[in-house]
Amino acid sequence: MTASELKKLVTQVRRTDTALRHLAARLDLNEADKASLLKAASVLLSSGRQVATQVTQTRRTEEAREKAIAKATQEAKQLMAGWPVVSISDKVALCVANLMETHLRQNLESDSDNLEWSLSYWVEQALAEIPMNSAWTAVRDGKPVSELMALASERLDKIRIQPGTIALAHRWQAQMEAAVVSQ
Repeated sequence: MTASELKKLVTQVRRTDTALRHLAARLDLNEADKASLLKAASVLLSSGRQVATQVTQTRRTEEAREKAIAKATQEAKQLMAGWPVVSISDKVALCVANLMETHLRQNLESDSDNLEWSLSYWVEQALAEIPMNSAWTAVRDGKPVSELMALASERLDKIRIQPGTIALAHRWQAQMEAAVVSQ
């Protein structure tokens, strides 16, 4: 459970504890029933304290994970800065590597007037998502982000030379040039 969920649980436990104590005090019950309600309330109170301690520990763990992901994301962005993303072919390959091929094909089929903007948008998305995904995976699996970014770079190199990627890049190039000529 997350720290937020645990905190809500602590609140529920405290409310239930209070309700049980009020019931024991206000209802006309025999001593055995009152003792049972008060015993249940004390068990809840004890459990609530344990969960409250767990909230603090979980929050610290979550904060540490978030800091580690932020640091790994920065490192991944620095490593990615050297990736070639200049030509249309490079941009298309980057988007395909980030599983955006469907979006690229849909943009081509829609005969968008602003294909250059569209491609730039998908490239920006890929440049943001790849480092974040690599950082998250690195922190989750306890691997160095540099290793994951090296694997992603190798994957990009393989995707760049695939015939489907080359054909898609040529289609983008042709349609972008046709859009420029028609203006």
